[in-house]
Amino acid sequence: MKKKAKAKTKAKSAKKKTTRKAVKVKAKAKKSSKRPVAKAKKTKKGKTKAQSSATPKPGVIAPAGGVLLGYVDDYFAQIGVIALTLQASVAVGQKIQVLGHTTNFEQTVDSMQIEHASVSQAGVKDGVGIKVRDRARCGDHVYLLK
Repeated sequence: MKKKAKAKTKAKSAKKKTTRKAVKVKAKAKKSSKRPVAKAKKTKKGKTKAQSSATPKPGVIAPAGGVLLGYVDDYFAQIGVIALTLQASVAVGQKIQVLGHTTNFEQTVDSMQIEHASVSQAGVKDGVGIKVRDRARCGDHVYLLK
């Protein structure tokens, strides 16, 4: 009896598999909606909004007497190092400030490397790594303080 019961269940499952048909879903073509473009409104001064906001507002306010060294290209959390391309020369022992949306700290440059070799000075357009004591994020501004 057991053999007959197994045979019946196999036959039923085989029937179920063959009776099911795949349902095809039709993809709807996207219609391109052309909206009428609104004309630029003029402000009280006679300028359009695009013209008045042509000079971007800085997200970071530069410190007084600070010189922009560059922007953080990368931050290596395990070793606490920022990588940046310099826009001004810097030397070990000088004071820097790292500013960003959530970052704000000052420190002296204790360790600086170019291509894994320690250096005491670096010039313009040099790619350097500077050891920092706090977390920094890509895009943060690095200033040289006087």
